Amino acid sequence: MKKQNIDSIGLGFDVIIVGAGVAGCTLANHLSPDLKILLIDQKNFPRHKACSGILVNESIDFLKDESLDKFLVTKTPIDIEYIDLDNNKSNITKKKFLNSNRFLLDKYLYEKISQKENVYFLDDTRLIECKNTKDNKHLVVLIESNGIIKPIITTYLAGCDGASSTVRKNIFKKDIRFYIGMQELLKTSKQFDHAYFIFDSQITDFYSWIIPKPPYTEIGTLLDPSNTKEKYAQFKQKLEKTFGIIENGKIDSSIVLRPESVKDICLGTKNIFLCGEAAGLISPSSAEGISYALKSSYFCAKAINSQKENIFEEYSTNCKDLITRLQKKFDKSKNISDKNKRKGLFN
Repeated sequence: MKKQNIDSIGLGFDVIIVGAGVAGCTLANHLSPDLKILLIDQKNFPRHKACSGILVNESIDFLKDESLDKFLVTKTPIDIEYIDLDNNKSNITKKKFLNSNRFLLDKYLYEKISQKENVYFLDDTRLIECKNTKDNKHLVVLIESNGIIKPIITTYLAGCDGASSTVRKNIFKKDIRFYIGMQELLKTSKQFDHAYFIFDSQITDFYSWIIPKPPYTEIGTLLDPSNTKEKYAQFKQKLEKTFGIIENGKIDSSIVLRPESVKDICLGTKNIFLCGEAAGLISPSSAEGISYALKSSYFCAKAINSQKENIFEEYSTNCKDLITRLQKKFDKSKNISDKNKRKGLFN
């Protein structure tokens, strides 16, 4: 991979990928080495994203041939205790999920593409807009870095730029409901041997969490964006009262989508593709997005590599199972949000 600055970057590419997180790096890693690829990200690297880092079975299966030691907190599957404070119920479940360090996972996937000679990388770079050429065979992509604006020509554009995707906003005008994810990494006096997912309508109609990340403990919650400061302070008070957590740390935050139906999902159009959360591919019941980012970007790479007549149709077909999986979670999401309906989830 060749890390560049905007002055030295060429004017023509086969694929431009916006976003160098899980989806963007996975896409770059699986695209054909015969393709000239530009990967851009608006953050400086290495960068950190607020995320619980829990790997569900679909993610584990996808990553099974990787060097898991490089990004797992422990190889032992993590148990999860679901606590419903509204209904005074709890249920501990032995999941086969794994506990990753999200920063190290992103770093690992980023470093995997570092040996690829066909990948050029620009950090601290944002997409401004994209437009089709008159023949509709290429795209003109306008990017900006350090006050310098430059047009680039590409055959394909892939939006892997998360919840606030600029690529999605260029082609999909529908607003998607979102939350603010806030979390802290703490050196707590009390140690936890499993994770807690906490439901409390006084804080949020989504959920909060405590996850052991030895030697630290990660706490976090997903909040309505209208009153995050007040609700986060209330969340910390509840943690002190219920779990004895009194420590404070640096607060990280991120925007997290919570799609309400398949109408909120957009995989792209023609020669523009959306992967992971940029496409709305994220669980509305758990906010789990890593598995969707891994799989959708892999399917996108397969479709582009196939060079079939209708690559977008190929990508859409590949993603059908992901969308079917999400369809089952929309009703579950509504039950989680309603404290009365939620009672049945803990029987």
